[in-house]
Amino acid sequence: MGLQSWKSVAALALVAAAYYATCAHAQARADARAAAVMAEVRKALGGEQKIAGVKSLSLRADYRRELSVPGGGGGMTFVMMGGSGTTGGSQQATGKIEIDVDLPDRYLRTDIGSAGLAMTRTDGFEASRPFLEVVPNTPGMHIQVDNPAKDPARAKAALRRSQTDLARLFLGLTGGTQPGFPVTYVYGGQAESPDGKADIIDVTGPEDFKVRLFVDAETHLPLMLSYMEPEARVVTRMMTPGGREGAGGRGAAAPAGTMPRRELTQGERDEIAKQMTEAEATPPKIVEYRLFFSDYRKVDGVSLPHRIARGLGAKTTEEWDITSYKVNPSFKADRFKVGS
Repeated sequence: MGLQSWKSVAALALVAAAYYATCAHAQARADARAAAVMAEVRKALGGEQKIAGVKSLSLRADYRRELSVPGGGGGMTFVMMGGSGTTGGSQQATGKIEIDVDLPDRYLRTDIGSAGLAMTRTDGFEASRPFLEVVPNTPGMHIQVDNPAKDPARAKAALRRSQTDLARLFLGLTGGTQPGFPVTYVYGGQAESPDGKADIIDVTGPEDFKVRLFVDAETHLPLMLSYMEPEARVVTRMMTPGGREGAGGRGAAAPAGTMPRRELTQGERDEIAKQMTEAEATPPKIVEYRLFFSDYRKVDGVSLPHRIARGLGAKTTEEWDITSYKVNPSFKADRFKVGS
């Protein structure tokens, strides 16, 4: 290689070094700005000492939701025996949410439906053990769910899903995530709307955890989280008194309670398994989810949002009205022993 070529390589190396130095400097500035914003968030929520003093938390809420898979995520099949109503469209479900957190590693969420395809779903984790339990609240309903305890791969996925749900929720409640779920913050700029400005923080963590946190530039309180995730899917079958059935749509079903409850036949079980296999084989659609926090009020010195809403893109699909919080409650010894 000639002298001139070496000079060209050296010049290119200097340009590259300058470029990476500039990028590193910009990254450091973004990280520092993000750290400053998050410090302001925790200050607005009650201060570092108050936030660090939250070792356990209970939340109770009433919800309204567009009918879909309760809680999101995971495979689920509903079979209605003479049920009423529809399984598609924009039917609204109502119910109650109970969330209990005992740091560093115990989380329980119970979704108690009272309208629509009503059921009680309890999921969460105790240390590295995920759990899931679903009980129908609607006469004639049979529910088949994936039991995470039966498959190590599903157990890992269920644990990750619950840990991720808690991390997202805690970012709005405490300006940080739970112990054992480390994240990094990078400043992503500022967004403007008719209501004001918001600082954008890109949050990344374990298992490809990525969310964008929007913080009110004036109050320094969390406003919204956005993240990309596969769209939840559900398989439904409506069983009428005459034996007719339909999958995933409207059923000309009789009122609940008019058909005696019975066990599924092997043929029906096989058909449901086939539908689930076909659904899992179809690549899921990746969509944007949004989580909104508002109506912050002081509870034992900590500002907590008393209204939480979820959205799919620009459409709001679920609203929580928080009825109570308890900071540092004591739990019964068996509170997190679901499914054990």
